[in-house]
Amino acid sequence: MSFRALLLLLAASLALPVHAEVLGRKPGYLAGEASAVPNEQAVTRAIWAPGLDDGYVPQGVGFEAGHVLVSGYRSIDPKVGTGPCRVFRIEASTGRDAGSFDLPGECGHAGGIAGLGGGVIVVSDTRRLYRIDLARALATGKGEDGLTATLRLSGRLKGSFVAFDGRDLWIGTYDKDASKARLHRLGVKLFDEQDGKTMTDDMAEASLPIPAEAQGAAFDGNGGLWLASSSSRHGTLYRIDRTTGAVLARHEVAVGTEDLEFDGQGRLWSVSEAGSRRWSKWSTTYPVVFQLDLSKLK
Repeated sequence: MSFRALLLLLAASLALPVHAEVLGRKPGYLAGEASAVPNEQAVTRAIWAPGLDDGYVPQGVGFEAGHVLVSGYRSIDPKVGTGPCRVFRIEASTGRDAGSFDLPGECGHAGGIAGLGGGVIVVSDTRRLYRIDLARALATGKGEDGLTATLRLSGRLKGSFVAFDGRDLWIGTYDKDASKARLHRLGVKLFDEQDGKTMTDDMAEASLPIPAEAQGAAFDGNGGLWLASSSSRHGTLYRIDRTTGAVLARHEVAVGTEDLEFDGQGRLWSVSEAGSRRWSKWSTTYPVVFQLDLSKLK
């Protein structure tokens, strides 16, 4: 082989994206593979997001008993950002389907999931929070059958995403204007005290500023707050001071990165909506549920 041919071969190999193997079933509408993404060396597991062929846009991420939960809404129109909502369950080790259930008909986005423990989760919609017994919902495929309480949100309280710190819920407001993006803390007891009622701003026990275009949050085993922000052009993972909202660290991640959740081993899970049928024209194709080793982030 000539020296020039060797150089061309080397250049071609360097141009190829290097991925963790993507588990699960690749969506039929994708001709190519997943794109290379920033900090890919930190991705320790990757799974095709569920429901893609049916037009679901992945949003929320949870983790329960060895399974990843992914919530989403159904839309293939770039101009339509709401639709019927569903929660999917997949095996974390294999990416195999492990059931799903539809959320109540008024749900339009299903932007976040937080596990409360004991098989109970909270799914957030823009103006509602649903507390759900997971086993009961999965048994019938109907979220109403597992629904144990609902909170309605008003004013500055929005459920663009939700996180649980082991004691309280934190709900986030997505906004392109950083001055309007906030994270609010609500007591879990409100589900029993105010079931079916509307929450107002004064019911929040704390509030802090967060970056613009925030899409998800999670608390690590030490109580540290992590937050994802993204759009069609960027994906950013932040470590945030949970008292002041100050940014302590930031890392580039996949475009379209949405919700966050830590599993029992302290590994961070997320999902990107880039390359879903609604966002199939984006320059990045990565409709993937992925696990991050935070120690490998740059």
